[in-house]
Amino acid sequence: MRLKVKFESTNFVSTTLIKNVLYVTLTRPEAHNALNSEMIKNLTQIFSQIKKDKSILAVVLAAEGPSFCAGGDLNWMRESLKFNLTQNTKDAQKLSNMYEEIFLCPVPVLAYVHGGIMGGGVGLTAVCDIVAAHPDSKFCLSEVKLGLVPSIISPYVLRKIPESAARPLMLTAEVFKSDHAKNINLVHFVGDKEASQIFIVNKLGLIANNGPEATRITKNLIQKIKTSSWSQGRILTVKTIAQRRVSKEGQEGMNAFFEKREPAWHK
Repeated sequence: MRLKVKFESTNFVSTTLIKNVLYVTLTRPEAHNALNSEMIKNLTQIFSQIKKDKSILAVVLAAEGPSFCAGGDLNWMRESLKFNLTQNTKDAQKLSNMYEEIFLCPVPVLAYVHGGIMGGGVGLTAVCDIVAAHPDSKFCLSEVKLGLVPSIISPYVLRKIPESAARPLMLTAEVFKSDHAKNINLVHFVGDKEASQIFIVNKLGLIANNGPEATRITKNLIQKIKTSSWSQGRILTVKTIAQRRVSKEGQEGMNAFFEKREPAWHK
């Protein structure tokens, strides 16, 4: 029996479930969707619940207003000036947990980014699987300008883009546009809002055609392969395909292919 999870909207993040796709929207347009403690908590809770609902096929992350995410909220950052090392460590851990929940989300996470994507906003972009960007978007790993370090987001940024491309952006805080973001694989498509929506809808259609269990297992495999040794990876891949071949979904998919019919999950 599939567990259905109720996703609740908050003041800073809204959720809408349409045809097994969860739409998550940042709703602090007046603050350019800058991350504060409440938004971090909201996003962490939402993404931690997705693993409990097997009916969800994908997540689409977007934002209201002129910017996708302008990084850290100024008031939140100002508060951190009063924190001691222990308090800052606890606060940083909460931010890290948010990124990790999105990064390890069991289903594909798609995003449309626009406007300013600064600091932590680049981190949000990096933890998504498929990203469309408005051509006028401006990205910046801006932390060093403030005497800070892009440390929490660095594991995700460095897995998304080549180190050679990341070094000058992290070390100089240079602003770059969508075309460069696409060239370094931070985003996958550049187009206006309408074109980006079409791109995302097309990707969602492709995802819906695939075995839902297979999609989740494939995403998990991608994560594990990156952190496995060569020998561990070989053992993992052999075990994974063997299990899928005898699974109910794997059997159904292969039989449907040979019988030239639609698999059961298309119905």
